[in-house]
Amino acid sequence: SAPTDITVLITGESGTGKEVVASAIHSNSERRGGPFIAVNCGAIAEGVLESELFGHERGAFTGAVAQRKGMFEAATGGTIFLDEIGEVPLATQVKLLRVIEQKSFMRVGGSESISVDLRVVAATSKDLLEEVERGNFRRDLYFRLSVVKIDLPPLRERTEDISPLVYHFLKQLSREKRYEYPPVGEEVLNLLKSYHWPGNVRELRNLLESLALLSPEGRISPKQVSEYIQKQAQFNKSLPVLTGQSLEASEHQVILQALMSLKSEITALRNIILKGLESMPTVEAHEVGADWQERGQQEVKPAPSMEEMEKQLIARTLREVGGNRRKAAKLLGIGERTLYRKLDKYGLS
Repeated sequence: SAPTDITVLITGESGTGKEVVASAIHSNSERRGGPFIAVNCGAIAEGVLESELFGHERGAFTGAVAQRKGMFEAATGGTIFLDEIGEVPLATQVKLLRVIEQKSFMRVGGSESISVDLRVVAATSKDLLEEVERGNFRRDLYFRLSVVKIDLPPLRERTEDISPLVYHFLKQLSREKRYEYPPVGEEVLNLLKSYHWPGNVRELRNLLESLALLSPEGRISPKQVSEYIQKQAQFNKSLPVLTGQSLEASEHQVILQALMSLKSEITALRNIILKGLESMPTVEAHEVGADWQERGQQEVKPAPSMEEMEKQLIARTLREVGGNRRKAAKLLGIGERTLYRKLDKYGLS
């Protein structure tokens, strides 16, 4: 019926819970018995995006040794959720428009038209109308996607949702860890409501999980939350002001600061490990490395690889910006698409 086929566009800042809303739309529709396929368009390399979405025929390109179905075929009978739709290249947007209008498409390298019966729900953290004006997004596709438009306000504008969200996430964590985490007190809730949440719902969930797992008996204290808020405020103050230097130079400065801080943390961590080993003398952080050769007899873990360093830097940057991926990508000096691929590579998504 028409209500289950209408396309929906969900907009909002990164981390506002767009996929949760998309899943709820599916679960409350007549298509709930079918699959719900979520695709993060920003995390898939441009060269393989069409193959992932529409599938490919054998021999369509180098490495295509067999026919492969894409996400649209997998979602037949249900809902396909296209997250970060604003990252889709213009050439692929043409094919998306055809699927929405005609409910059919062709696999990469194919000539046969394949029909699908599904609903399309899309989401973006970008201003798509602005992207349309810049020539980065098709106007006709925008209007096809936004038959129903849902704008999710950032968490800082709906603090009344914080209490139920905290309750929900702690219940969810209790189920996952098979441990009953106690509810938070009124003081903790008030502190959470006073924070601006740049990473939105995602940041709240990550913070609750982190604090609950690190707390005695899983009880989150006002002190922990207060320290987190103060740390975020200090980080924001340390961001460079763009006066007299280029954006690129400023970003490199932030990355360098983050790398130096990360190096210090790794050195301190190695120091703690050394202190904890019996029969080993206390080692100060500055000693590690300076007289490394003289300590050859000590079994010290090797320095982390470049990949591990990169993983830790990305994870730390995400923590510092409250899970805001666009801000993290900007600070790291890489594109959002590249960041999404690295998050997937390191299992950080």
